[in-house]
Amino acid sequence: MTRPVRLHTLLLSFLLAAFLIWLSLRGIHFAEFADSLRSAHYGWILPVVAVTLLSHWIRAYRWQALIVALPEDAGSSPSESRISVLDLFASVMVGYMVNYAVPRAGEIARCTHLSTRKKLSFPALLGTVAVERIADLLVLGLGLLITLAFVRERLQSLFAQLSVPQLPWGWIILTCLIALTLISIGLRLQITASLRRQFSELISKFTGGIKTVYRTPKRWQLIWTTILMWLMYGFMAYIPLLMFDLNETVSLSYWDGMAIMFIGVLGILAPTPGGAGSFHFITILILTSVYGIPHSGAAAYAIFIHGAQLILYAALGGAILLTQTLIFRKNEHSQK
Repeated sequence: MTRPVRLHTLLLSFLLAAFLIWLSLRGIHFAEFADSLRSAHYGWILPVVAVTLLSHWIRAYRWQALIVALPEDAGSSPSESRISVLDLFASVMVGYMVNYAVPRAGEIARCTHLSTRKKLSFPALLGTVAVERIADLLVLGLGLLITLAFVRERLQSLFAQLSVPQLPWGWIILTCLIALTLISIGLRLQITASLRRQFSELISKFTGGIKTVYRTPKRWQLIWTTILMWLMYGFMAYIPLLMFDLNETVSLSYWDGMAIMFIGVLGILAPTPGGAGSFHFITILILTSVYGIPHSGAAAYAIFIHGAQLILYAALGGAILLTQTLIFRKNEHSQK
């Protein structure tokens, strides 16, 4: 019964992404946009890729601190030797790859990938991911509060531009986002209710995964990896500012990159594939309205970040799945 609704929701997500991309690029001078892309300093790509991979490696290392405390490992030695950071990193990258195709499915994909390969409980792994998301939401909330205080004067000009007469699409976007969010929450509640009725044991394992936050002996690892990971996210936002010379238009520091990143993350939270459209819309709006960056440069910045991550995650996630499939078939063939 839920499958047609899921397909309908997925279609709405892609339509919303397409609409927001169109809205973000509407009125842009494509000659200036092409010139921004052509004149970019692409030597910064390697640092961007390095910082991106490092941030996800830190995320995998943080995940390991929770996995060692799973009920499956109770009474045994820590599982670093059994579940290496490399294994966790591979699952994280597969999750990011899937997230760019199906909104909010990345967490399911990475837990499925790891549970299948390492014989761990999927609901318990999902519980550890829930702990991660709570920690990230706390950092995001704190970061947004600091950002609002940091750029509050500049935000006044943004709020002035968001009046209904000047931006009639604002109410349409808000309505679509609320509708998709409610549909998504409804589906999750429906799924959770079904699990509670039919698979109480799975719910218990999921709860066990959540309890790893106080069961783990590596609480400090959870804290410092979370802080370091978000600092890396700041570099992921700041380095492309240098790549497109956006700091020449207005003086921009690393902390401005952090502010842009925190606000841009709100776009990724929207139920569109990999935050497509919503990320572009929010990022371009912030760069143009708050920082006074030309529309063409802001669009080049947003499209580069989202497009580069899409290519990186698809290439690396696909390579991981292909390599593991070939290794599995080779081992299976050698056992015959």
